[in-house]
Amino acid sequence: MRKFLTLVLTLLPIAMFAEDYIISGVVVDSKDKTALPFVTVRLMKADSSFITGVNTTEAGTFTVNAKKAGKFILKFSSIGYNPVFRNVTLSKAAPQVKLDNVALVSNDIMVQAATVKTRLAKLEMRNDTFIYNVAAYRVPEGATLEALIDKLPGAVVDDDGGITINGKTVSEIRVDGKDFFKGDTKVAMKNMPVSLINRVKAYDMQSDYTQQTGIDDGNEKTVLDLEMKKKLKSAWSSNVDLAYGNHDRYSGNLFANRFTDNSRFTFYGSMNNVGDRRFRGGGPGFRRGNNGLTANKSFGLDYFWNNGKKEREAGFFQIGGNVRYGYSYTDALSRSNSETFLNAGSSSSFNNDNSHSFSRNSNVNVELNLRWNPDTMTSVYVRPDFKHQESRSISDRLSATFNDNPYDRTDNPLDSMFFSNHSMNVAPVLSAIAVNRNKRLSKSSSNEDEYEVDLGITRKLNNKGRSISLDGGFEYSKNRSRSFSISDIYYFQRSTNNEVYSNQYSTSPSKNWNYNARLSYSEPLMKKLFLQTSYNFRYRYSDSNRSLYQLDSLQGWGLGNPHAFGMLPQGDSLNMALNIENSRYATYKDYIHTVNIGLRYVNDDFNLSAGVRLQPQNTKLDYKKNQLDTVVTRNVFNISPDVRLRWNMDKFSRLELRYRGSSSQPSMTDLLDVTDNSDPLYITKGNPGLKPSWTNTFNLHYNTYIQERQQSFAGDMSFRQVSNSISNAVTYDPQSGVRTTRPENINGNWSADGWFMFNTSMGADNMFFLGTDVNARYSHSVGFISTGNSDSEKNLMKTLTLGDRLRFSYRTDFLEAGLNGSINYDHSRSNLQALSNLDTYTFAYGGNLQINTTWNMTISTDMAMNSRRGFNDRSMNTNELVWNAQISQSFLAGNAATLSLQLFDILHQQSNITRSINAQMRRDSWSNGINSYFMVHFLYKLNLFGGGMGKMKQGGGNDRRGDNRRGGSSGRMGGGRG
Repeated sequence: MRKFLTLVLTLLPIAMFAEDYIISGVVVDSKDKTALPFVTVRLMKADSSFITGVNTTEAGTFTVNAKKAGKFILKFSSIGYNPVFRNVTLSKAAPQVKLDNVALVSNDIMVQAATVKTRLAKLEMRNDTFIYNVAAYRVPEGATLEALIDKLPGAVVDDDGGITINGKTVSEIRVDGKDFFKGDTKVAMKNMPVSLINRVKAYDMQSDYTQQTGIDDGNEKTVLDLEMKKKLKSAWSSNVDLAYGNHDRYSGNLFANRFTDNSRFTFYGSMNNVGDRRFRGGGPGFRRGNNGLTANKSFGLDYFWNNGKKEREAGFFQIGGNVRYGYSYTDALSRSNSETFLNAGSSSSFNNDNSHSFSRNSNVNVELNLRWNPDTMTSVYVRPDFKHQESRSISDRLSATFNDNPYDRTDNPLDSMFFSNHSMNVAPVLSAIAVNRNKRLSKSSSNEDEYEVDLGITRKLNNKGRSISLDGGFEYSKNRSRSFSISDIYYFQRSTNNEVYSNQYSTSPSKNWNYNARLSYSEPLMKKLFLQTSYNFRYRYSDSNRSLYQLDSLQGWGLGNPHAFGMLPQGDSLNMALNIENSRYATYKDYIHTVNIGLRYVNDDFNLSAGVRLQPQNTKLDYKKNQLDTVVTRNVFNISPDVRLRWNMDKFSRLELRYRGSSSQPSMTDLLDVTDNSDPLYITKGNPGLKPSWTNTFNLHYNTYIQERQQSFAGDMSFRQVSNSISNAVTYDPQSGVRTTRPENINGNWSADGWFMFNTSMGADNMFFLGTDVNARYSHSVGFISTGNSDSEKNLMKTLTLGDRLRFSYRTDFLEAGLNGSINYDHSRSNLQALSNLDTYTFAYGGNLQINTTWNMTISTDMAMNSRRGFNDRSMNTNELVWNAQISQSFLAGNAATLSLQLFDILHQQSNITRSINAQMRRDSWSNGINSYFMVHFLYKLNLFGGGMGKMKQGGGNDRRGDNRRGGSSGRMGGGRG
């Protein structure tokens, strides 16, 4: 903190006495007058000696700072255009000059020369922006964004469709800087054709609040921004993809898009029973199949329109939003085995679990976004949203608990435990170590509606940074859920009451209200130094009511009852079955005041901010359960300091440091001394003595790019430490297998993470590419464990995770061949249970090949050996050779139609296995999936220009020759967001 303060005090005198000599303007294309981003602007003396340089922004604008008055020359240059020179004079009388639009003239000869000289870089960097040139990647014909992202250096697409890029989780995908199905990244990943995209940019985007007010709230999110191909402007681009395969697999997709400078309309529709799986064409990383057999249906539309005025111009108006519907049906089988670590001197507890479930989920989302600038100093926005969700599920589950590892005695523990319906007919090999077995049937349903409105107004009070804003919102949600469950538990170690049968029904309706209002103010203290303050008031109200009915307490509803599962007793009988001990009613009222105070210093290359959040909070809980009827009031005061430094060392390099502290409070129900034993095998208790926890987070990030070598480096280190962390202390009863949990404060939880990425192009014409992503994580995790009546002991689990993903590829105009591999190693050590020490490896190695022929046939294939080692269940230590392939033939004018054959897991080797571990337990899981099948696809692409059908060479990752080299408007040097 002392160093940061010293740096601020050093820079302030410079900020106070420096004179402003500024040249600004806009660079455009001479033909269509469109703004040209990333043009190099060089400021030179009258003798042509270089002074400084900048790049134009996405909007084509530039600002150059000169240190003193004088006569200067500006040079504007970009690949594919003739350079342009402008003479400029700055004086004390005229320290700021705004040039007329600078028009660059296209040079076709230069384009051709550039095409010969160098191949387009796969990755470029501009300060905080990673830029991926799509034409430099080969993806299978008809591929969607998912296949492209999987090939990007630094990007990881997990098995659930989540995206991590450069060590950060992607929360949004945007198109040309605008929202695109805001908050739902899977729509673009599964439906956006690669052939429409020119470049992909990854950067940290400021929150909506920061963009409106200029006050940095620290809530940035990592986004992917898709830059569409300019040659498709004003054209309707549509793709229809229909497919059918063996095992009655089917898939149908429709995507239509049209965009102009001030509008965009997108529609998609999709239905399939392959879990939304698409052919990706290979990539590094251990890959599992889908979880469960899933059928999906979805459709949606996204749009925006503005009146053509600039965003800061008076009268600017923009409307946008989206509507989407989704439905899924899943048939899931799962098998897991887990080990719970117990006190020193005690053996672990082992559990095996098999389940079969069917689930249906549907949702509707409607979002609207309105923005209006009544004048150049005022901005107004309104954002209403509506969401509706429904879910239904039914599952059948078998589980058993042991006091020793059952795999030391048999390969199929549950088969031995349930080979007979009679509880005593258990295989002798397991009878000595069996603790309990549970046969459970459950069924649930829920419906939820959510309404939300956010609105705000920002007013600039001058052009030096003084502004005031007022924003607020309202949110209301209503949930209606109910569930049925039947469980038949047999305890092997008990002398009496060995068998417990439970037939339960519960309802859990809830309602939530949320109101908030915020006033923000920014005051320039001196040049480039700002005081930023805000006050926010939030009121939250929550009403929840859980009614639990013990149906087996009624005559004729016990073990062996004739009633169909899901039926309810008639009349007053249901009320007679109310389980008063475990039913509850609770209402929360939260009054939260938040004050933010911060200082921010900003110049062209340097951004330093320091602030603190003060949050007094009053919470009132009205709680009724059994004989307890109480009102609890709590007053707390949370403090969250935040310090951040961003330094753009040059246009290719960036350094960022950040520290953040935060306090958090235990939930009010955790503070109540109540017990919930509605699940006889898992009992929970409250703890009135819980204290608030404090979290420290440090982060360091650096990235750079060497343009002439097409080399990129990036690294990230972070550290997180929690004081008074809230951990569930688990007490295990070895006679029954019952686990009783109680939240406790504990110290000693911390973790450290590191990530490094290096990518480079090599060889003549940069035909070779080498990339690696290295990650490391060390976790120091503590938790409480006790057995029977013994005192709780602190278990320390030290876990080291190391991983690397390696890519090597060779590409020409007609071929791309790649080798890739990955390894992940988990090393865990416990201070209480040496037998729980684990060393597991998952590693994969293989290659991919894509050949584009002169007769418009494309052959794509990938093969990888996926291996696992160190799992307790020996059947999970596998080698799986997974081979996928696609052959496609394009035909008709402009290759508008494509017929393809896709084959997945040709050798029938792929499976779905995962491992998780913490201070208290480890779990290994297997699930079924849609892995091995083939499909025949028919893809048709239609592009309509100005109402007529146009021909468009299919570009993006599928360009067959030449387009992945520099040249033309799509090959200009990339840049940041500006």
